[in-house]
Amino acid sequence: LDVRPSDFNLDIKSGTHASQVAKLMIEFEKVLIKEAPVFVVVLGDNNSSLGFALATSKLNIPLIHIEAGMRSKNWIMPEEKNRVVIDQLADMNICYLPEHRENLIREGINSRRCWVVGNPIIEVVHSVQPTFHQDNPFYLVTCHRAENLEIKENLNKILTFLGKLYQKKNIEIKFILMPKAKIMMEKYEFEFPEGIIPIAPQGFLEFLGMEKEAELVLTDSGTVVEECAIFGTPCITIRESTERIDLIELGVNSLSGMDVDQMLDATNVTLSHNIEPVTHYGKNISDKICNILIGNSLNFSKNSSR
Repeated sequence: LDVRPSDFNLDIKSGTHASQVAKLMIEFEKVLIKEAPVFVVVLGDNNSSLGFALATSKLNIPLIHIEAGMRSKNWIMPEEKNRVVIDQLADMNICYLPEHRENLIREGINSRRCWVVGNPIIEVVHSVQPTFHQDNPFYLVTCHRAENLEIKENLNKILTFLGKLYQKKNIEIKFILMPKAKIMMEKYEFEFPEGIIPIAPQGFLEFLGMEKEAELVLTDSGTVVEECAIFGTPCITIRESTERIDLIELGVNSLSGMDVDQMLDATNVTLSHNIEPVTHYGKNISDKICNILIGNSLNFSKNSSR
C-alpha cells in the first residue's frame, strides 16, 4: 500500500469501552504534549477516535473529524455515542454527504464548522489491485459489532440464518472470524452450521478481493458496505439500523433486521436485483480535505465561531 510505518504505537489492548478509552487518552496525551501538533485529525467512530478526540480537545488543540455527521439513530450502539461526542468536540467536521452536514446543523453545530467533500474510500478502493480470486461462488460474512456478538440471542440468530441460507442456496459461506467473534463463539459454546467456513482475518488487499468476488456480502460493518457499493457487490447489513442510509435509498444495500425470516427475505430480495456500482461519492476527495485543512485550520479561532 506504500504507507510508511507509524511513528507511535500506544500498545492499547482490548478491554471494556471505558478502560480502552481511558488508556487511549492517557497515552495519546503524552504524544500530544511531546509533539505539540498544529491540529489533530481523527477518522471514524471507534473507541480510538473517541479517545484521541477527548485528549486533543482537553488540551485545546484544534480537532478535525473526518466521516462526521453520520447517524444511525440507534443510541444503543457504542459507535453512535462516539460519533455524537466527537462531532461536538471537533473544530472542523468533514462530512461525506450533504445529509451528514444537515444532521450536524440540526444538532446545533455551527454550519461554519462543517464541510462536505465526498467519501474518500472510493479513492482507496480504486487505487489498489485486490489480490484474491476464487472460481467457485461464495458468500462472505463479517461480524464484529457488540450488539451482534455480545447479545447471545442475536449471535444465535445470525448463525441460524447462515445455516438456513446454506441449506437453501448450497453456496459456500466464508465467515471472517475476528478475535471478538471467536471469543464469543467459545463463551456461548456455539458451533458453525454446515457450509459455514470460518477463516482468519485477511489483509486489506485480500479482503477487498473477497468483497469484489463474492456473490453476496453479509456484514454489520459500515465501511464494508461502502466498499461493496463501489464494487457493485450485493450486500446486506445485519443490523436493525444503519448510518449509511444513502446506500439503502439507492438500493445497493439492504437492512435485514435481526429476525431470521427477515434476514432470509432480505437475501432473496437483494439477490434478485442487479446492483450497479455507486458514483455519488465524488472525486478528488483527498485533495478537497487537504485544501480545507490548509486553508482553514491554521487560522481557526476557538471563540465565537463555535
